[in-house]
Formats: sequence, structure tokens, C-alpha cells
Amino acid sequence: MIPAKNRGLQAILIIFSTYAVAMLFTYIVAILVDAPFTLWFKDTPLILLATLIFIVVFGIVWDGLLISVGLTCQTWRRWNPSPGSVLVSVESMRRIRFFSCGLSPLLMIAATAFVILGTSNITLLSLKLLGTATHWRDAFFWGMEGSIIERLTQLPVRVAAWDKLYHSAWGIELFAAFVLVLLGRGPRIILHFCLSLILLFYVGRFIGLVNPVMGPAFFRPELFGYLDGSATNTAMQLVSGVMSQSPEQAMERGGVLLGGVSAMPSLHVAMVAVTSYWLAAAKRWTMYITVPWVLLVWTSTVVLGWHYILDGAGGIALGAACIWSAHRVLRGWGKGEQTRNTSN
Repeated sequence: MIPAKNRGLQAILIIFSTYAVAMLFTYIVAILVDAPFTLWFKDTPLILLATLIFIVVFGIVWDGLLISVGLTCQTWRRWNPSPGSVLVSVESMRRIRFFSCGLSPLLMIAATAFVILGTSNITLLSLKLLGTATHWRDAFFWGMEGSIIERLTQLPVRVAAWDKLYHSAWGIELFAAFVLVLLGRGPRIILHFCLSLILLFYVGRFIGLVNPVMGPAFFRPELFGYLDGSATNTAMQLVSGVMSQSPEQAMERGGVLLGGVSAMPSLHVAMVAVTSYWLAAAKRWTMYITVPWVLLVWTSTVVLGWHYILDGAGGIALGAACIWSAHRVLRGWGKGEQTRNTSN
């Protein structure tokens, strides 16, 4: 059995070992097709800093609230002693505080953000191999779903609300990771979560490389006039701008803008589905919150024209495969860890 104090370090090593294998494969492909490749995008420091700030702020607010409750209860107990009552104290709150989980979960989440940003190299492969084409295989998906999507675009759409849901996904994702640390209480479930996401983004973007799909709003923009002036419309213009450039020029724009270039499978939907699964693995009651979240995000990707309906289904299927793979790769890892993952 691995000593508890070494599990966090080993988990981080597993994350970077997975990263090394994935990046080596990507690098070999980049050499074969003469595409640019980099280990460090210009916006990498910003992504890492933002990830750390989000999680640390969540942790400070949560722990500060618990400490305040503990101090208040201790003060109340001194003023109003009541024999036999259960004492809530600062120390008793320690078992559900964020920073009592140690530093390793925070480092694992930051490392995962860094590793996922590396998948932007796969987008550079797409730009090299597919040029500036914007339709790709959309005609196939439109043939199956076009009539449904046309009806959807004729309905009254509150773009601002769907915009907020869609574009808040990464912020909510970081908050969900923070909650998972609180519920999982140890590196085991966090490592499974991180490895699932890493596999998801690398496999998903390579699938997008061989099955390029841009999305309905790119294929039939005239149907999505209601997006004018929205955050989605601005984001789509940025994506189109990236697609019109050479891989070398696009790389200079940063890794974030090299994200959503291929629609099938939807990594947006897949990401929240994977996160939903691991939250449920920690506490089943979270499904009452996360399942509607997944369905709403899936709906937002279609309403805003980023994805076809099948893209979301493909994302969920890929997410399930990556969860299964993470289970297989990490089979038996950290099983002796004392956690409170039993369901309510």
C-alpha cells in the first residue's frame, strides 16, 4: 500500500506521465505533417494562474465560513453552557475544510489544466491538414438533423441566458472540481477525475481531426441571425479568425483560442458529463444538480449553434469510454485510502 503522504506526489507523476505520452505522440504526428508544436503557449501562465486563483478563492471563502461558524458556536457555548449538547468548534470543522485536504488536489487540478491546454497542438494539426475549410463533414450531420435545427431556430430564444450558461462552463467546472475535492477527501477520486478529463480532451481532439465538423451556426449562419451581438457571435468570429490563419499564425494567438474548432464529439458536453459522474461517485445526491446541468449545457450547445444534437451524444459516449479507461488504468490505485465517498 502506498503511504498516504506519498499518494499526492504519485498522482501528480501519473498525470505528467500521461501528458508525456500524449505529447510525444502529438509531436511525432506534427513532425510527420510538418505542423508547428509547442509545450508552452503564450497564455499558459494566465490559464495556470486563473485556475489556481479560482480554486484558492473558493477554498478561502469556504474555510473562512466554516471557521466563522466554529468560532460563533464556541462563543455561544461559553455564554450558554448546555450539558450534553454536541460542540461545534473550529477543530470539528476541520474534517470538511478545503485546505485540510492538503496541497496535492490543488496541484493536480492545476496540472490537469496545463495538460489539457497542450491539446491545442492537435488543433494546429487540424489547421495544417484541413486548411481553411469551414464546412468539413457538416453536410452529413445537417442531413440528419437539419429539419429539427431549423424548427429550433424559429422558436423565441433568450440568447443572453443560454450565452451565460454555455460560456460559464469552465468557471462552473472549476467550482465542481473544488466541490469534488471537498467530497472526495483525498487524491484517489481527484486523480480518476483528472485522468478522465485528460483522456477525454486528447482522444476527443484527435477524433475531431479525422472527423472534422464545424457546427450548424458555421454551416448555415443565416439561420442564426438571433446570435448577432451576443457573446457567442463574438466567440465564433474569433474561432473563424483562427481558422483563416496558418498554423504558425494561429499559435501566436495562444492556446485558448485553439480550443473549440471541431464540433464532433462535443467536448463541452463531455466535460460536464464526466464531472457529473465523478461528483456522483463521491456523493450520489449530487446527480439531482448535475444531471440537469449536463442536459442544459447540451441544449445550449445546440440552441447557440455550436453543436449538432449528435455531437452531445458523441461527447457523452466518449466521456463514458474515458471514465472506463481511467478506472482500468488506475485499477486498485489508492484503494486503501480512507475516504467518505459512500453515498447518501
